Amino acid sequence: MKFPRSRRITRRSDFQLVRSKGKSVHGRFLVLGYFKCSTKTPSKLGLITTKRLGNAVIRNRVRRKLRGIMQRVGDRFLPGHWLVLIARNAAAGATSEQLEKEWKWLMHRADLMIPKEEQG
Repeated sequence: MKFPRSRRITRRSDFQLVRSKGKSVHGRFLVLGYFKCSTKTPSKLGLITTKRLGNAVIRNRVRRKLRGIMQRVGDRFLPGHWLVLIARNAAAGATSEQLEKEWKWLMHRADLMIPKEEQG
């Protein structure tokens, strides 16, 4: 599933809202911050790759991997949530498979995954 601009968190204030009022789950490669909005609000996703991760080439590579994961499994989370995915330093050396496995694990821990039988 492709995330159009309307489904992305782009404003600094929205990122800060998720980080301050929401909850977070930590993994080896990623940190998932999430905030429950009303169910009428569309789900949104934001990615953070800081300069501590590496140079621009490395940060862009990690972002491409994360966007690829979102295209494959990004539509499987509950509506009405804003998610912020923060790449940790170890994400620079991780494979796409490792990142996808951790994404699913974080979503399961946060109880945000839609069960497979309901996906239709």
